[in-house]
This record gives sequence, structure tokens and C-alpha cells, in this order.
Amino acid sequence: MTTFLQVIILVAIASIAILVVYLIDRVNTLQRYTRLLQSDISGSEDPNAGPFGGLSGERLWDAVSGVPIDGWDKNSVDLVRNRYQLVLRKHVEELFLEGFQNSQAGIQAIPASSRFVQTLRGPVESWIPIEHAIAIHQAGFERGKGKEEDLPAVRKSLDDAASILFGLAGIKLPRPLSEHLVPLTEAEQAAAAASTARANLALPGVPQPEAAAAGTAVPALTASPAAAAQQAPAPAEPAAPSIGDALAAALTAADNAGARRPRDL
Repeated sequence: MTTFLQVIILVAIASIAILVVYLIDRVNTLQRYTRLLQSDISGSEDPNAGPFGGLSGERLWDAVSGVPIDGWDKNSVDLVRNRYQLVLRKHVEELFLEGFQNSQAGIQAIPASSRFVQTLRGPVESWIPIEHAIAIHQAGFERGKGKEEDLPAVRKSLDDAASILFGLAGIKLPRPLSEHLVPLTEAEQAAAAASTARANLALPGVPQPEAAAAGTAVPALTASPAAAAQQAPAPAEPAAPSIGDALAAALTAADNAGARRPRDL
């Protein structure tokens, strides 16, 4: 009886050992199949996946600037171009800021054509021609010098470079980038307001101070005494502030604001 029990126990242990070996082999087999499946999925992924269809760097610039790309039609490129507008805008802003910071630190440097721009879907490599990168960087460098008399030239350089760059990419700028990168100073705003006031004074139909003074009616010689009495000037009243006084006040404010020489950035 004891021998019989021993035989049963040995058979049970052998069966368990065989089962364990079998399970281990199955697990290993499943792991191999899983790795092969992952490799197949990676190899069969759509190369046009991502916010710009797999395009980045100079190849992305070529696509939006009209260089034919294999496998891309006009509609697909237009979709990429719409999303690329924000990337290009941030690229220009960062280049301008880099030039400004280099100027403040006294560093002379040539910017790179390529940089990684952060987006909601992660960083994207953006590339622009080196001549435009240098022009935008130089505009920021000149802005960093803080000379207010150079601001109009800085705005023109920035807007000219950005206009050419966005034009090559087939993207229309809604308004010049200088409006927020190089905004008008307080002195310039006051001068613009004074210029607008002068222009309004010159518009047809706007009463001029001289015309108002010379516009007093003179009774006609043939008028009756009653009509002459009606046309006689009324007693003088205290004069209201003239437009000329308001213009003088605006010009004074412009001079005072210009003396403060504020800086934007």
C-alpha cells in the first residue's frame, strides 16, 4: 500500500513538472509573438502621421514653399500649410527675441536656420532660409540697442523680412509682426494723435478758427432797418476753447512724453 502511494506521488510530481515546463514554453512563445507583432506594427505605421504628415525641418519648408514632394498633392500641402502658420510665426518671434537678448548681452552671433518650436503636439523642427533668419535676428539686435530714433527702421526691416518669408511659404499675414514685437512708444503715440488732429483740421467742412473769426455777418446796404436790426451781431459771449488750443495741448503732451524716452521691450 505504501509503495502504491509512493508511485502515485511520483506520477503527480512528474505531471506537475511537465505542466510547468509546458507553461514556461508557452509564455516564451507568446513573448516572441508579441515582439514580432510590435515590430510589424512599427514597420507598417503611416509615414505621413503627425501634425505635419511626417515632414519637418527643411523638407517641411520645401513642401509649403512649393517644392514638389513625393506622395503629396496640393490639398494635402494646403492642410499642412494652415497648421504651419503658427510654427513659422513662433520661429520668427523667437529669432527676433534671440537677437534682442544678444544685443542686451553684447553678444555677436549668427543665427541658425533651424530650430525646434514648441507646439501643443510637441516640438517641431522648423527651418527657414539663412538670409531671412539673419535679417530677423538683426532687427531684434538693433531693437535691443534701445535707440528710439531707430525704431521706424527696425520695424521696416522686421516687416520686410517677415513679409518675404511668409510670402514664400504661401501664408498671408493678417497684420505686421512689428505691431506687437516693436509697438509704438508713448511719445510716438502722442505724435500720431497730434498728426491725426492736424489732418482733421485740414478736412473740408471742418470749421477753421480763422474762418470762424472772419465769418461775422455784415448787414446789407439795401436791407430795411428792421432787417438790419435782426442781422446786428449779438452781444459777445465768453469764447469756447478752440480746436487750435486743443491741438496745442496735444503737441505739448507729445513733447512731454517724448522727454521720458520709454522703452518697450
